[in-house]
Amino acid sequence: MTTKISNHLQEYYQDHVSMLINVEINSVGKIAAGWESEIFAFNLTHGSPENRASEELVLRRFPGDDAGEKSANEFRAIQRLNEIGYPAPQVYLYEHERSPFGMPFTIMERLHGGDMWGILDTADADTYPELMAIFSRLVVQLHQLDWRHFVDEDEQPRYENPYTFIDHWLNIAEEGHARFPHSGLLPVLEWIQTRRDDFYCPKPSPVHNDFHPGNVILQPNGLPVVIDWTGFDVSDPRFDLGWLLMLLYAYPGAEARELMLHQYEEFSGETVDNLACFEVFACTRRIFDLSVSLNLGAETQGMRPEAVEAMRGHKTAHGRMYEMLTQRTGIRVPKFEELLAAL
Repeated sequence: MTTKISNHLQEYYQDHVSMLINVEINSVGKIAAGWESEIFAFNLTHGSPENRASEELVLRRFPGDDAGEKSANEFRAIQRLNEIGYPAPQVYLYEHERSPFGMPFTIMERLHGGDMWGILDTADADTYPELMAIFSRLVVQLHQLDWRHFVDEDEQPRYENPYTFIDHWLNIAEEGHARFPHSGLLPVLEWIQTRRDDFYCPKPSPVHNDFHPGNVILQPNGLPVVIDWTGFDVSDPRFDLGWLLMLLYAYPGAEARELMLHQYEEFSGETVDNLACFEVFACTRRIFDLSVSLNLGAETQGMRPEAVEAMRGHKTAHGRMYEMLTQRTGIRVPKFEELLAAL
């Protein structure tokens, strides 16, 4: 596979990147495969024989039904984040229509270091809260950016409506339920609908929509970089926070969730209101993704087919997430319980 990747990259650079000469692609190797993309590292050498330059880069390929929209959204978001100084990777190329891979791809800088999930897993009791503080500040920093940097001026009035975001999400949830009614989530959607007023948004912000320690690379120099921006949007920051707290509760556990929330409120200087509603929304989103992907295939959710096996390997975390849902709402979802039992 790596030989084919190398050949395709060589071809693409020669045909479409005219500012570089005498391009050579080498040292191609697969370094990651997430739920939504495949990532390959490679070295790019170019220039005249007497003045060669070499760069360590990353190719990120996006399969799936929504690959074009997601990858383009990520490229635009990272470019803007870089412009205003938020720690995101440098991106250099985005291609869809002329892709030699038959799918969209992005070329960006290669980051060295480790993801913060792994670093936190091995941290001692003294280092753990310090690392979590680095992570928590990143979340707060994103949510305190001026959202107007990311929205065209003629679109901004719509974002000032305090119910724009919950109504948007409810429409997506209702459309999802209409397409896949067997998830068993209708009572939960009704629970959310009756609490629409609790989702009043006083101030929009940029959101990542999948913020968790696995999407933060801590570099050898100690500086963090946030990756995987396919879900970037402007919305209520509590959608972002609720998703993050749900994942922390599901994977490391309740103590990690409590520490994160404490640090978030401390660093932001604000108490988070109506958080349980946003955690319920996060659980609903997670259950829907899992139910549809495990029953009908991950491609229906814009993910790689291999994501299904990854999902099957996290039964304990899925169980904790479901526990959070039942604690917050008192509602059980028998269809999901059956799915969990079968994992």
